[in-house]
Amino acid sequence: MIVAPAADCFPAQPASWYYFCRSRDLGRQPFARELLGRRLVGYRTGAGRAVLLDGVCGHFGGDLGQGCVIDDRIRCPFHNWEYGPDGRCEHIPAQADIPAGARQAAFPVVERLGFVFFFNRPEPLFPLPFFEGCDPDDFTPARPFETFLRCPWYLVGANAFDLQHFRAAHERRLTQTPIVECPGPFARRVTSTFTVSGTTWPDRITRLFAGDRVTMAVTDWCGNMSFVTATFRRTRSYGMVITEPTASGAIVRIIVHVPRSRGWLGRLLKDPIHAAVRRYFIQRFVAEDAQRLDGARYHPLGLIDADRAMADYFRWLAIVAHGRPAPVEEQHAAAWGGQTAEVVV
Repeated sequence: MIVAPAADCFPAQPASWYYFCRSRDLGRQPFARELLGRRLVGYRTGAGRAVLLDGVCGHFGGDLGQGCVIDDRIRCPFHNWEYGPDGRCEHIPAQADIPAGARQAAFPVVERLGFVFFFNRPEPLFPLPFFEGCDPDDFTPARPFETFLRCPWYLVGANAFDLQHFRAAHERRLTQTPIVECPGPFARRVTSTFTVSGTTWPDRITRLFAGDRVTMAVTDWCGNMSFVTATFRRTRSYGMVITEPTASGAIVRIIVHVPRSRGWLGRLLKDPIHAAVRRYFIQRFVAEDAQRLDGARYHPLGLIDADRAMADYFRWLAIVAHGRPAPVEEQHAAAWGGQTAEVVV
């Protein structure tokens, strides 16, 4: 019998890192977004540090995104209350005494490769991840692309553990038993090797230039952030997937990364072309998944033996998405085609 958690076991949004904006969007004027069911506002201090706060003033509900930045403080346009980078109110024009509870929620922020990420808790549970064994400074990101899916956020990450769909959607034939690992308390990875058996022109080009076999490793962090490494015979692709839950579905944003050239000429000419080409092929590949996931619904009682790897993922996710590391018993073997996959903890 396949056991999977009920839908109400998953939170509205997992405790994790999220994409906020491009680094160049943040400056000395407030930059606000509606995200994760709330308004968030960001700005930079005089030293250039990125700051992210709750964008609705706790005093009277003023929109801090419509305010201004004074020194290192953001000023509410309603009553001119001023909040520092830690969210604490530092100035009230109407009185000298500042209430102890006068503060905005402040979020941990990390900038990487021209993008701003934040953790949706007062303190991060884990550092902002990256591709295992890789240094971010050795990569160049392509322009992000995104899509909106009318499905629960937790189905996006589960897609990597739904090994049945690779044959149906991508004409990829599984050649080895998948390996499921838990490389960290909040991470789960599946590594699978496929034969590229499709007849479309992108698949023909892939076999010609990259090879006919691919090993795909997908490391999922709390259900909303995944790092995908596709290793072919002659090349390797890197894709970062960030899922943003919404009230009616999920925004899925993908940033393709390519290794950075050592010389300045390669960085100027080769890397942008390389990134654009990889982005094009990965966007086509992802489009097939998006088409099938759009409108999908979670039916835990309908899972079969071939879904065991995905059911294991859902049980793990129902724990870590709440900000709790999964116990060892939930880091157990997944299965494919009646065979138990190797698990490394």
